[in-house]
Parts: sequence; C-alpha cells; structure tokens
Amino acid sequence: MARPLRALYCVDLIMKKLALFNLDAVDQLIQPTDFAETTLNTPALSVFTDFKQSQPTIIEGNTSAASALEMMQQEHCQLKLVVDAEEEMTGLIHIEQLSEQAIMRQVIQGADRHEIKVRDLMRPRDSVKALAYQQLQNCTIADIINTLQSSGEQYCLVVDRDNHQIRGLIHAQDLARRLRMPLAIRQQPTFLRIFDSLTA
Repeated sequence: MARPLRALYCVDLIMKKLALFNLDAVDQLIQPTDFAETTLNTPALSVFTDFKQSQPTIIEGNTSAASALEMMQQEHCQLKLVVDAEEEMTGLIHIEQLSEQAIMRQVIQGADRHEIKVRDLMRPRDSVKALAYQQLQNCTIADIINTLQSSGEQYCLVVDRDNHQIRGLIHAQDLARRLRMPLAIRQQPTFLRIFDSLTA
C-alpha cells in the first residue's frame, strides 16, 4: 500500500527570527562597478558603456524640453542619445543643454518656450565626436582622459568601424566616479558658452 504523498514530504522546520535594524548614516548604496578596482592603467574596454551589454538611454527628439529635463532629473541621468521615430540616432542631449540659458537662447530667436523640443537643443549627430572601438583595445583610461582633455570633450561615442555600429559611450563624469577623483575637462570657448556666462 502506497504511503500518503503528504507523509513523504512532511518535515519539521526550525524557523529563526532574524534581527532587523536601521541603516547607519555611513551605509553607502553600491553598484557593480564599485567592486572593480579602477586606475588610470585600467584597460579602456572595461570602462566604457557598451551597448552590447547595457541598453543605451535614449529619448525621442520630439520630446518637449521641459519634459526631457524633468525625466532626466528623476532618472539622475546626465546624457541621453536622441533618436527619431525609427530609433535612428540623430544626436546627443546633455542635461546642461536643457538649462534655462539654453531655453532663453531659443526664445530670443523667436521660439515659443512651450514648443521647444529636444531636437532644438541637442548636439546634432554630425558634430558628435567618436573613438573607434578598435582603438580602445590597446588603450587605458589614462589615454581616454588625455584625449578628452586635449579635445575639450566631456563625452564621446564609441564606434565599431568594421561593422559600422555605434557600440557605446564614454562620459568623463562616469570615469571620474569610477576613479573616485575629480576630472576637469576644459571646454573650448564658443559664442554660446560666452553667452551663457553673461546671462547666468
């Protein structure tokens, strides 16, 4: 006679009561990158945002500037790729490009403040700088920082030139966070930056 199924799986459980406690002020939120030691000699391929491993942060160009600013602030996001309706990249938008000064430039030129879109403020695709993925295979973070500082660029794309793929993104702020050190990029003076400094 078969034993009841219930009897076969009946076990005595000894349950523990775990202690709950409050967070200390010094307890820090960590991310996977915090466990990887990063130095100036770290290979460049290990620190760029690789779109084969992580989804790129994108925003449509017809999104209103006000909505984009609110979205990026809520997401704690500094930089997004701008795409069209077919999700083809048309440019990059940095949160600073959504500033009050940037909006005022458009208003002075006759734009309706409430009609200003991301595409009106973004850095167009043809002016975005890039590094070749193939170059990064033999480079270090120090090489990237030197390149960004020499060119006055806060960020650049990574392009796989063999396959014509926009493979990833490098952002100076991300590098500074990984290195746990300040990283100053002196941007080249332009009319728009001079205008911003005068109207700030």
